Parts: sequence; C-alpha cells; structure tokens
Amino acid sequence: MRLSDLLDAARDLDSGTVAGIVVTLTARHGVAATWNGACVPALRRMAAGAGPADIAVEHALAEGIARGLDLASVPRHADIRSNHVLLACAPGEQHELPLKALAAALFELRVGTFSLGAGLPWPALHAATERTAPSAAVIWAQTAETADAAGLFAVAADFAGTVFAAAGPGWLAAGVAPRLTRAGLAHLTSLDLAISACARVPQPLDMEA
Repeated sequence: MRLSDLLDAARDLDSGTVAGIVVTLTARHGVAATWNGACVPALRRMAAGAGPADIAVEHALAEGIARGLDLASVPRHADIRSNHVLLACAPGEQHELPLKALAAALFELRVGTFSLGAGLPWPALHAATERTAPSAAVIWAQTAETADAAGLFAVAADFAGTVFAAAGPGWLAAGVAPRLTRAGLAHLTSLDLAISACARVPQPLDMEA
C-alpha cells in the first residue's frame, strides 16, 4: 500500500477508505511509522493546495486519518497501565489530529489517555487535571496565537504530581520554548519524542527541544 493510495482516496473525498488505509497501515507498521511515513506527508501534500477543491480534499483526508486512528485504538487492553496521560489542545486551538496520533501510539504501549480534544479552556484543564490526577499532561499548540505559556504555567503550578509538557510548533513560533525549558516543562517536538516521554511517566520528563 502506497502513499498514493491515501492521496487518491482523499481526492475522491472518501474519508472511509482513508480510515481503512490508516487502520491497515497501523496494524502492519505501528502508529508512529504510519503517522510519520504516510499521514504527515499526505497532509503536507494536501496543505499545499489553495483552491476550494483542495480544501475539501484536505478535510476529507484529515477526517479519514482521525477516524482511522480512533479505530486503531478501539479494542481495550485488560492490562492497560493506570498512569494515564491527559491530552488536550490549548484554548482556541483546533488542530487535534496530532494528539489522536499520540493517543493511538500510547495505546499500543498500553498507556491510557484522557483525550479532551480541541480548544480546552485553562479552567477546564485545571478541573480535568484535578479530577483525573494524570501522570502527565500534553498540551498541543499548532500556532503562535494559541501558545499561551502563562496559562500553561498557571495550571501546572497547582499540580506537582503531574508532569506537564507542551507539544506542537506553536510554542516555538511564539518564542516561548526557552521559557518552558527554564520552568521545567518539556517541549515535545515530534511524535517519537512525545511517545518516549509519555510512555515512561511518572518519571520526570527530560525532553528539551
């Protein structure tokens, strides 16, 4: 199965076939290899288009990938570890697909997740952390506009038992990555780094960019 199969299905606006391809690839090669080797290149290829038709194709591709990643982690492991990881997008951030990839990859390693989706307000993150007591929390920011370091610091300061980490290019684009490091928060710059960091909680994260 080739990258072109994924792109052809997206151009047909067939998100169901896209999902099926993603499920097949994850079963054969694992989530990380599928994300890095097929999903990301396909998304980048589609993002280069500028017309309405290209946008529709990009949406079909993203929806299919999201559905495929969800399907890849539908079965439940009886022995899944209790040190769950909380995953959420920063307030105003709508790009949750990378967190779906992280959730599916952690599932392969029997690490559970609380996935709270796009645009989670800081008070809601605070409440969720208090309620679930996760070993770690990963907050995604795709753009500089949503990379609110002060908001993240304020939540993290109240939960010494949870290791907080920032993920996504927005933190770097906003110029706050050094502040994260100085404050003791990891900045996870790839899926592989995020998997490595989250899979070994509750040990301290040391994943400086």
